[in-house]
Amino acid sequence: MAGRHTQARTAIALAATLLAIPTGADSIEEDSSLSAARSAFERHAKSWMADLERSEAENRRKAPVYSVASETVIRFDGYGDEYEIQVKPTKSAQTPFVGILRYKEHTYTCLRDDETRCTVTRSVPVSEIFSFRNGRWTY
Repeated sequence: MAGRHTQARTAIALAATLLAIPTGADSIEEDSSLSAARSAFERHAKSWMADLERSEAENRRKAPVYSVASETVIRFDGYGDEYEIQVKPTKSAQTPFVGILRYKEHTYTCLRDDETRCTVTRSVPVSEIFSFRNGRWTY
């Protein structure tokens, strides 16, 4: 009789041990949700950069005019096309991911009469941090 109880306890302990061993399924699910979040953040970042492009066009249209060394110039802020993203998991159930969008804000100086001749006179790195909540990226 004692042998049966020992066997039962051993079987229960073995089952508990096996259940505690990671199977990789959690990791696959984590990888899948991270991949989906990364993909969604890429779309969000493209949309954000498109908004900045529209803002740049407005900045250029409303740019103040200056005189520099007998030339008339305009100056405005713009953003360029290059950016990079990073998505990181968190330990929060409400905000399972954060996304970081990095780009540069440039100050352009252009000849007023030939706005195709522009020079970047200043560049500042920008990092925007977004959180993933309720299935969407928020600022």
